[in-house]
Amino acid sequence: MEKQSHLSSPSRRPRLVTLITVGVCATVALSTALQLALVDHFGTSYARKEAELRLQQLSWQMRDSLDRVVAQAAGDVRLVASLAQVREARDPASARAVLDSLQSGFPDYAWIGVAGNDGKVFAAAGGLLEQADVSARPWFRQGQGSITAVDYHPAVLLGKLLPQAADPWRFIDMAAPVYRADGQRWGVVGVHLSWDWARRLARNLLTPALREYGAEILVVRSDATVLLGPDRMEEQPLNTASLKLAQAGGTGAVRETWPDGKTYLTGYSQTGQVGLNAGAATLRWSVLVRQPEAAALADARTLQRLLLWLSIGVGVVMALVAAVLARRLTLPMDSLSRVIEQRARAATAGDPLPPIPANGSFREAQVLSQAMRQMVQSEERHIHLLETMNEQLETTVRARTAELEHLVMRDALTGLLNRRALMQALPDAMRRSARLRLPCAVMFLDLDGFKNVNDTHGHEEGDELLRQFGQRIVQAVRGTDTVARLAGDEFVVILENLTQAGDAEVMGHKLMPRLREPFILKTASVHLSASIGVAVFMPGSSEGLEALLTRADRAMYEAKRGGKNMIALAE
Repeated sequence: MEKQSHLSSPSRRPRLVTLITVGVCATVALSTALQLALVDHFGTSYARKEAELRLQQLSWQMRDSLDRVVAQAAGDVRLVASLAQVREARDPASARAVLDSLQSGFPDYAWIGVAGNDGKVFAAAGGLLEQADVSARPWFRQGQGSITAVDYHPAVLLGKLLPQAADPWRFIDMAAPVYRADGQRWGVVGVHLSWDWARRLARNLLTPALREYGAEILVVRSDATVLLGPDRMEEQPLNTASLKLAQAGGTGAVRETWPDGKTYLTGYSQTGQVGLNAGAATLRWSVLVRQPEAAALADARTLQRLLLWLSIGVGVVMALVAAVLARRLTLPMDSLSRVIEQRARAATAGDPLPPIPANGSFREAQVLSQAMRQMVQSEERHIHLLETMNEQLETTVRARTAELEHLVMRDALTGLLNRRALMQALPDAMRRSARLRLPCAVMFLDLDGFKNVNDTHGHEEGDELLRQFGQRIVQAVRGTDTVARLAGDEFVVILENLTQAGDAEVMGHKLMPRLREPFILKTASVHLSASIGVAVFMPGSSEGLEALLTRADRAMYEAKRGGKNMIALAE
């Protein structure tokens, strides 16, 4: 009947015209996917390479510009140190005139001065810091030996003397020793180069179009501190793959995820390489030029979207054409399907089955109409046979399951309940105790000296002793009590329907004489005793299963420690 009901609802099945239309649409979708894959593989790959090359070139340009400015500053310091007005200066005014002239020609030199060997500023452009002690400044100490460059640092002495600017004052320093004509060093000339020149370089290199698409230039010191970049990142540590590559002396471009979680294309290089600055004081900075991958590949993504919409339009047109053609092709099948539906409804109602007419439109439909009756009859026979076999199988499974459950719940040696059965029986006993308002108890029994029997008479005799021990317990307790073997020589008895808590101890004393009777084995007669621990569960107690068993177990060990062959009540 279920099969006939299913046959009466063929609308749940897709129609042939639908399948043909879906097939055409799937073909168009597959073609579109292949085209998009090709665009993504070739177009996007080409766009990524072009973007990486552009960012790499910007990194090179920024690197070369930084190197040129550092080299120029080193050359200016060397020139000032070699001028006679500075080398042979006897009063600050003559030296100051030279320094003022240099500063006026290069405004990025925020401070220029000459300090004597004692570390006090002898002369300075504009008179700033004259007579100030700069002996502790790195540029003075390092510049006493040779021309040197001191990396990016904040203003210390000049911070309050220079005019306030939009960005805080930051400098790099150039210094060189000053020698008199007789070759004696009398001081050090130093230049504080304002970091504004680096900011201007970055702004000039990035065209408005690049800035609009999120391109940014970062200059990073050797300790991974960002010297130039987005405001939120300046003077903060950075850890990226491109930085590590640049610090290793490499140059190129990579695709990577930055700490902000976004994916960027990054061009990288390092200043201070052999070339323009060879032999001069140099500073090793990593130059990174990054751009969000989405912005760098925006044109390629636009092309993908355009191709997608074109493909969708073509797919819609082809689907309409396919639907019209499929409709004409499926008319004979529609006629045959209506007759089959009529037959299915007639079979359900018990009416005579209408004949399936011969369909001569094409051979496949004719073969299908002739074979349909035989297929339905064969299927009904198979269903009946399967139902009969299923009933027989369910009966067999139920019987086998009952056998297996019995085996799983019984101890193989003694035939008593095992630990699993005990853990199911004890909660039931505790619930009955609470419902009937009668105590129940758990007795833990452990044979005293059982190991000696095993060692002296062998394991087979030990197994026989355990079987007899279990049967004596069963014979001694009531029919309503439950006996189980936990493991080894440990047994448990669940005493139910006790009138009072003391009944459990009475039952234990009743059991003890039976257990002390000799055990008749095949090769010997053995006298043993048992240590019993009793834990009582009172109605209304919130004690759990594990706690009750633990108390009984502890009481049994108290009996062991008290001399064995005795009963101990749990507290």
